[in-house]
Amino acid sequence: MSKPNRKVVRLQQMRAQRQAAAKVQFVDIVFDNEQGLEETCTFPVQDDWPLEVIEEVEEKGGNANLNVLRELATPKEAFDRLVKVAKLTVGELKDLISEMDGEAGTSQGEGSGSSPSSESTPEPSEPTSSATTPAAA
Repeated sequence: MSKPNRKVVRLQQMRAQRQAAAKVQFVDIVFDNEQGLEETCTFPVQDDWPLEVIEEVEEKGGNANLNVLRELATPKEAFDRLVKVAKLTVGELKDLISEMDGEAGTSQGEGSGSSPSSESTPEPSEPTSSATTPAAA
């Protein structure tokens, strides 16, 4: 009798591989607080959001998306000020989540190249130029 088509994934091994492959693990959002001083609110990239936090937030009720982000933010008070003082909009929130998702480093290479951010544009050209330089030398 043949074995069924099955793949075994060892969590520790997968975590080690993800850690080695990860480029960006956190996204810092910099804004001016009520005193006019620059403040930073840090989020882990979306691939690193702990499922436990998402479940806890959903159990508490309220707006799950905002509550999850608040629980993930470092420090949490900075997130509150980001929403209230910096007047974060829904569109900006979507863009931030997109940044957290797009910078995970675990997606396919084609996905990060399609990002409109200025930091993503040079990335695809660097390997091309470095690949041709050794061949020319």
